[in-house]
Amino acid sequence: MLQVKLPAGEIEIGMYVANLDRPWLGTPFPFQGFMVKDSGQIHKLREICQFVFVDTEKGRIPRTAERGAGDAPLPVGVRAAPLPRPQVAYNDESTLSEEFTMAKQIRGALIAAVDDLFTSVATGTRPDFGSVTETVRDMERCVLRNPDAFMLLNKIRQDDNYTYRHAIQCSAYSIAFGRQLGLPTDQIHELALGALLFDIGKSKLPQRLLEQTSLNLVEFEVVKMHVKHSVDLLSGSPAISPRTLAMVMTHHERFDGSGYMTGLAGGDIPLFGRIAGIVDYFDAVTSKRPYAPSVSLHEAIKTLYNYRNTLFQDELIEIFIQALGVYPVGTLVELSNGEVGFVEGQNRTRRLRPRVLVIRNEHAEELSQPVVRDLFLESEDPDSNPLHIRKCLDPGTYGICPNDYYV
Repeated sequence: MLQVKLPAGEIEIGMYVANLDRPWLGTPFPFQGFMVKDSGQIHKLREICQFVFVDTEKGRIPRTAERGAGDAPLPVGVRAAPLPRPQVAYNDESTLSEEFTMAKQIRGALIAAVDDLFTSVATGTRPDFGSVTETVRDMERCVLRNPDAFMLLNKIRQDDNYTYRHAIQCSAYSIAFGRQLGLPTDQIHELALGALLFDIGKSKLPQRLLEQTSLNLVEFEVVKMHVKHSVDLLSGSPAISPRTLAMVMTHHERFDGSGYMTGLAGGDIPLFGRIAGIVDYFDAVTSKRPYAPSVSLHEAIKTLYNYRNTLFQDELIEIFIQALGVYPVGTLVELSNGEVGFVEGQNRTRRLRPRVLVIRNEHAEELSQPVVRDLFLESEDPDSNPLHIRKCLDPGTYGICPNDYYV
């Protein structure tokens, strides 16, 4: 994808708008980008934006334009980090219901495999990383066919050991990330393995440090060493590629240079390391941890957006949000007609109109049988009023828990 920065006054019909100079949230435009087809769209874009980014491979090429890298300026001295062009176009090949049972089985096998690996490290036994690769490939195939099943499992399995759950969820998010980037399957495998294992070095740390609500400077230096422990453990394993090892080594580096272990910034951080930082952060803040409560998926998405070109790369944040949707699977929402439910699946071409499993009616009364509202197909309620997501709700509102419907 080649994006060109263009003043709003120079937008023309036939151009493909890939990014705005403001969040997509709150605009009338589809989050995945769109082709400019009429003067009404041009007028609205000029009304709300000073400039946009157009994709010159999908639409008309501007006659005069300033090449740009994103809608947030790069920190001073940070080297640009261009993204690879998509090599594979992935499409959904199955439904949520078709994948869900298989996804649960794969996740169970991964929990056991990760438990064995982390236990081996904790007890001083050299772990066999090759033993987990085929199960990881099963997860890759599942997520590549349809990411929704694993994304939903990421929200309903909150009773597992946090360390193991975090490893598997980061791996699933990384696969979805690679899918959205159009990476080939061999690179997605490297990405999935790196995300699964980048925290394995924590098994060498005192458990009390991982559960404390705050750390002093000395304790934080000890915790940071988990990166070196992970790299030492993975080095030399035939199952771990150099690209995966580099991902593990750099998963706590930050785009503005504020991370660790070596303070790399911008394009000096490998692509997989930049991806790892995003999925690690996102899963951590949306999970209940021993020392901190979780935030909603939608709130985490908004927070990520505020970190553009500071902690994380602007374009990668956009792609990650495109992969998960504005309302990620598992988000509790209230519809415009007052019904309440949670997002159980995405519509890949209309990210603002997912499938919602409705649990309560417009009077907040629990339904005897949940109803699926596909907002892509249902644009109006029974009274012919526009039907859309009105707002996101905090997890647990009305006592609604996805576990009750899928476990």
